[in-house]
Amino acid sequence: MIPDYQCNAVYFSEWLKNDYPDIYHGLARILNRHNVAYDIIPNTKDVWCRDYMPIQLDKERYLCYEYKPDYLMNSASNRKYITDSLDICRDMQLKIKDTPLIIDGGNVVKVGNKAIMTEKVFVENPTVNENTLKNLLEEQMECEIIFIPWDRAEKYGHSDGIIKPISDNSILMTNYHDFDKEYSNEVINRLSDKFEIKILSYNVKKTSPESWAYINFLTVGNLIVLPSLGKEEDEQALEQVNAYYPYYTIEQLNISDLVKDGGGINCVSWCRYANEQETRYLKLYNSLDYEDDSTKNRMFTDEEIIFMCKHNIRKFADKFPGIAEYYMKCLDD
Repeated sequence: MIPDYQCNAVYFSEWLKNDYPDIYHGLARILNRHNVAYDIIPNTKDVWCRDYMPIQLDKERYLCYEYKPDYLMNSASNRKYITDSLDICRDMQLKIKDTPLIIDGGNVVKVGNKAIMTEKVFVENPTVNENTLKNLLEEQMECEIIFIPWDRAEKYGHSDGIIKPISDNSILMTNYHDFDKEYSNEVINRLSDKFEIKILSYNVKKTSPESWAYINFLTVGNLIVLPSLGKEEDEQALEQVNAYYPYYTIEQLNISDLVKDGGGINCVSWCRYANEQETRYLKLYNSLDYEDDSTKNRMFTDEEIIFMCKHNIRKFADKFPGIAEYYMKCLDD
């Protein structure tokens, strides 16, 4: 299993670009500035791509699961938002391991060779007894899984709204103690045997109910994009994350509109370890989108054009038809 801090590329649904353009363009500018590869996932049906995208098992293989969350399945009008992850895996030509188990990607936090999930996964697979399901999940995900309680007041049951890895043996927990101390203590009790635990806290008169979103930040490699919400907690969250992640580059981006709709930056992103050719292609492909002083006069070299056309000429030609035509002319000559 490859945790996000070992990944080198990040992907978003087209819906993020369409429905939250300021947030998408803000993320893209940050990723370009730090030379991180990113791309759009084809044929998605909603913005929350973390939930339906596969789990990367190693550099080549991905676990494709059944994405049928009750918060969508229980409403006929919401079922249209269920993305067929198997179709996406095929479109992206990913080497997949398929499982019939119902899993929600937002409920899988990868920490080294372990994963953390809430017990909601037991409710989502009612035909399998608990012990059998634990064994099947570990077999399919090829790692040890630590289960934490599901807060029934929170319908999604996602572990990525509660914890975030710091390293292979340490994690950061959100400020759940401000809202439910009993639940917070039980989570700590379940995890403390396996991990060193740090906890976010805020010195404010009244804690914002949206403060959960600070834990739902994007990590890709050694870059962190931390939410800001226009709240008093923004600066305190940044100070704490800087302290807990001293070897990371940390940027902050306002995602208030996204949080109002129930999600954070991790929810709308999917990270993977991609091969060198793919990351080089994506970095070049996106490099002219948000020009600054260092890139405003930049043009592709002939070698870069040849590389991109050979790697994925259809995608390249859709974005740069004139340059692709130049390449084809050169071939004819």
